[in-house]
Amino acid sequence: MRSARARRARIRVLIAALVCLAAALPVGAGTAQADESAVPKVHPSLFASAPVNATKPDDITMLGNRLYVTYQNNAGKDGTPPGSMSTIVAFDRATGHVAATYELTGRCDGLTADPETGRLFASVNEDLNSSLYVITPGNGSPIAHYTYSPSPAETGSDATNGGTDAISVGPDGAVYVAHSNPDTNLTPPNNTAAVYHLTLDGTIARLTRLFGVNDTATVVNPALGTPATAPLSLTDPDSNRLIPGRAGGTLIQVAQADSKLVFATHLRSSQPRLRQLGLTNATAPSGGAETPQLDDITRVDGEGTLYAVDQLSGNIYAIDTNHIEPGTYIVSQPKPTSSDLPNTPALGVVDLHTGVVTHIDSTLGSPKGLLFVRDN
Repeated sequence: MRSARARRARIRVLIAALVCLAAALPVGAGTAQADESAVPKVHPSLFASAPVNATKPDDITMLGNRLYVTYQNNAGKDGTPPGSMSTIVAFDRATGHVAATYELTGRCDGLTADPETGRLFASVNEDLNSSLYVITPGNGSPIAHYTYSPSPAETGSDATNGGTDAISVGPDGAVYVAHSNPDTNLTPPNNTAAVYHLTLDGTIARLTRLFGVNDTATVVNPALGTPATAPLSLTDPDSNRLIPGRAGGTLIQVAQADSKLVFATHLRSSQPRLRQLGLTNATAPSGGAETPQLDDITRVDGEGTLYAVDQLSGNIYAIDTNHIEPGTYIVSQPKPTSSDLPNTPALGVVDLHTGVVTHIDSTLGSPKGLLFVRDN
């Protein structure tokens, strides 16, 4: 068996060889796994069990010394039935014990923290009837509710569709939110927003289009004989992740049902630069699809802990990242629903040059939200 030292040395050589290809990636996107020998081995351990009466966890974030997880409970994607509630649970990171809970009306799909202001942003109802909550832990009245303007809901030939999902906050305080379930049956040319820039004004959360579902983007991994640029053709913007870097960093937008990643850079300009990466499974599931439908993505930047939400059990798991090469992108593939492609639930790594997703752990029943926390 190859020694751990020799294996790490080989990985460093492989990663160094990829640096010359970095121009093909968005600013701040980093490198990715080079081949099977560079795929890490991970061992999830239980961090916290689901609290009583809290089910179907989704997103996870950290503020101070607490991890915050949204449990969607019985709420539908449009917030039905009326009165449905989500529970935001704060776990003490040192002990895994519940430190606080917050109740929100509707189904909380997006949750992130702004450490500069000490606030949490939570979006509810990804398909329709969407709105925003801002939670300030420790405040006497910690929960504030905001109405979107304009509404992310749009009426097409089939019905009214549209809500919001994942939220990312940049180091400059800029807030970006995914336009979930965009209406694909609007009057042509249909180029509704895929991602919004969000600002708060009184009790209004103002939405400004960052880029559209059919904007043209460079194709990172074009098939032989196909164009180097193409419309995004997004139908399902879902989770996103802001990677700090020059000119506002890189926003990675996961388009779950489209089996695609979108990289947006130059976020402060009137038109961000866009690149798209089509995804394939390294090993297609038996009788299943070659295209993975990812729920979340995060970058491991060194020694620390990767937290993973398992929606099936309701538990939160921790993974030591000391043996994961810095710059590795970890992704989650949840258990497919009846409308999804028949993929295998797993944690995986994604190669940002080829779009190949390689599974690294299949012990979680339905992996969802991911969070990397670096050691101090």
